[in-house]
Amino acid sequence: MKCIRLSLLATTVSTLLLSNAASAAAFQLYELGTPIIGTAGVGQAAVASDASTTYFNPAGMTQLPTTEYMVGGQMIVPFANFSKRASQTTLRGDNGGDAGSLMPGLGLFYVYNYSPKLKLGFSMTSPYGGVLDYTNGWVGRYHVQSLMFYTINLNPSVAYQINNWASIGAGLSLEYANVHETVAIPVPETQLIDGQANIKVSNLAPGVNVGFMIKPTPMTKIGVAYRSQISHDLHGDLTFLRLSVTPNTSTRMTMPQNVIVSVAQDLSHHFSLLGELGWSNWSSMRNSVVNVANLSGSIPRNWSNTYRVGLGGQYQYNNALMLQAGASLDSSPTSSSRRLPDLPMDRQIRVGAGITYAIIKAVNLGFSYEYINFGNANINNLSSVGNLSGSYSRNYANVLQMSINVAC
Repeated sequence: MKCIRLSLLATTVSTLLLSNAASAAAFQLYELGTPIIGTAGVGQAAVASDASTTYFNPAGMTQLPTTEYMVGGQMIVPFANFSKRASQTTLRGDNGGDAGSLMPGLGLFYVYNYSPKLKLGFSMTSPYGGVLDYTNGWVGRYHVQSLMFYTINLNPSVAYQINNWASIGAGLSLEYANVHETVAIPVPETQLIDGQANIKVSNLAPGVNVGFMIKPTPMTKIGVAYRSQISHDLHGDLTFLRLSVTPNTSTRMTMPQNVIVSVAQDLSHHFSLLGELGWSNWSSMRNSVVNVANLSGSIPRNWSNTYRVGLGGQYQYNNALMLQAGASLDSSPTSSSRRLPDLPMDRQIRVGAGITYAIIKAVNLGFSYEYINFGNANINNLSSVGNLSGSYSRNYANVLQMSINVAC
């Protein structure tokens, strides 16, 4: 039994290095329960028309004449169906079924009108997350069987209007990250029966964000929003199925620094054109280090920075109703040889549409729909447990959003 335990621990370290612990962070969400979902996130740093600007670009708070707060909710309905290439895959198992799992979300935003030039804000969001649930005997079980990953970000902020055309804002983030994952473990002594590792790790870490807003003309708003890297040193427990050993485990997860530049250009009193460019520093994901008991290991990730581009529009139909739509593209952070099924994401295409409706002058309701396509996410990954090769026949999500924004 002692030999089996030592072998299982050693195998666990190598298996965990192929798992979610560092890569799930790439599931970066622009979907925070706000009406900007209706433009596929385009214009997030420049629109500044409700309390959610305290998160997206704190400098935009100076565009709000009164105290405002928003409560927003959403439901992400994903689909993820893997199809293995039998001729190239050396692992036994099925395709894993539909691994997509419902992801509810909630965002809270508040902007306090301290003075015409000075605004204070606060937000609570979940900017990174993912849920997957493959069948236990699927072909990629040595990488992941199930996964629940989420963050909670608390972000107080302040903004000051320097003059009639320029504002600046800044904030502090306190982010909690939690990962719960199960991974199958090949047990050399049995060969026919898999073990299973159940990993639970979490951490709390700080970050900062800065925003700028300029209005070169009364019809033009340009917003720049920067969020710093947040490094999570996650610690927790590792338990095994049918084995009474619970070693401590730890790993590091990096939320990359990123920059968003948005433009809102009024072409008439009714229509505004929105544009966006973005960059995320995913090259900071150079390797994964996992520590289990007194064993440690590292493998290279060598991810690439990602880029974002988007175009959208808003049409003020009447005093109460505004229509909006948009589309955006985010590049892939990795290639087929490095991609793993814990993160079946390729390039991301978002298409959104929505409305905001003022039931009274001070109360706006938001309703949006967004379609996200995560690409084929080709995988051709050779590891110590064998070669996993295939792609995703379905790899997309539907997002439904509803919010209420109240001006006091």
